[in-house]
Amino acid sequence: MKVAFLGHLTQGIAPRVIARLTTSPDTEIVADDTDAARLAAALAEADIAVGVSWRAGFPPAPRLKLLQCFATGVDRMDLAALPPGVTVCNVFGHEQPIAEYVMMTALALTHGLFHSVTTFRAGSWEAGLQGGGTRHGELLGKTAGIIGYGRIGREVARRAAPFGVRVLAANRSPVADAAPVERVYPLPELDRMLPECDVVVIAAALAPETRGLIDARRFALMKPGALLINIARGQIVDEEALFAALRDGMLGGAAIDVWWRYPTPAEPQPRPSRFPFHELPNVLVTPHCATFTEGTAERRFADIAGNIDRCVRGEPLINIVATT
Repeated sequence: MKVAFLGHLTQGIAPRVIARLTTSPDTEIVADDTDAARLAAALAEADIAVGVSWRAGFPPAPRLKLLQCFATGVDRMDLAALPPGVTVCNVFGHEQPIAEYVMMTALALTHGLFHSVTTFRAGSWEAGLQGGGTRHGELLGKTAGIIGYGRIGREVARRAAPFGVRVLAANRSPVADAAPVERVYPLPELDRMLPECDVVVIAAALAPETRGLIDARRFALMKPGALLINIARGQIVDEEALFAALRDGMLGGAAIDVWWRYPTPAEPQPRPSRFPFHELPNVLVTPHCATFTEGTAERRFADIAGNIDRCVRGEPLINIVATT
C-alpha cells in the first residue's frame, strides 16, 4: 500500500506520523499539491491520502481507500470530487487546549489584564485603586453561551462551571446529556439565548446553516459589553459586522483565533482580515494557535498513524466523517 501526504503543512507532520506506524506502507510527501505532474503520479498509486484539502481539480486517484484529514474540520475538502468508495476521516485531540484558550482569554478580557499590564509598564497606576481607574470585571455570576455543544463545547463548559459561570448552549442536534449546561437551545432558537449571555463562545463546525450565523442583527441582540470568543471558523461570523460592533463599543471585547484569510505559498504573511482588528484595544488576536500544543500533536499523530495501520490491515477505521 502507498500513503501520499498532500500539501506543504504535511512536511512537518509526515515524519512524526510515519515514526508511529506499526505497518510498512510506501510513503510520499507531495508538499506542493499544485504541481500537477507530481500530484498525478502520487495519486495514481495512492491507497491512502493524508492532508487538509481536496480540490475538484485533483487528478484521478483510482486506488484511494482512505482520505485522512489531519484537522477536525473537513470544510476545505470537496467530498463530491472524491472517487467512489473513499472513507473520509478526521482527528480530534484539540478540545483540551482550546477550552483552556477560551478560559484564558475570557479571564484576560474580563479582568482587563492587558490594559493593566501595558499601562503599568508605561508607568501609570490608572488600572488600580491607587490610580482612580475603573474597576474591572470577574467571571463569577456571569452567563456564558456556547454555540456548538460538541467535544470542544463540552470541555469549555466543564472548565467554566467551576468559576461560578452559568452555562447555556445552542446546538444543531439534540443533546442527551448536557451537564453542566443549564439549557441547550436548538440552533434555530439562538436568538433566545444570545440576550442572556455575557460571553459568547463559537465552537460550531462550519456548515451551510452556520456560515454567517453571527451577523449585525445578532450582535444587536447581545448584552451591551458582551464578549465574543471565536475558536471555530472565521466564516461563521460576519467579518464587517464584528469589526463594527467592536469598534463602536457594542461588544466589550473579543478573542479571535480563526480568520477569514490564511497564509498561502504565494502570500505567506497576509493580514488575516480586510479590517484592522489588530488596531482595536479590546481585541485579543492570535494566529489560529489555540490547538498548537505538543499534546494536541501527539494525540493527532497517534490517531492518524493508527488509522493508516487499520486501513493497511483491513480493520475498521475511527473518526469517520463520510464515505463516498
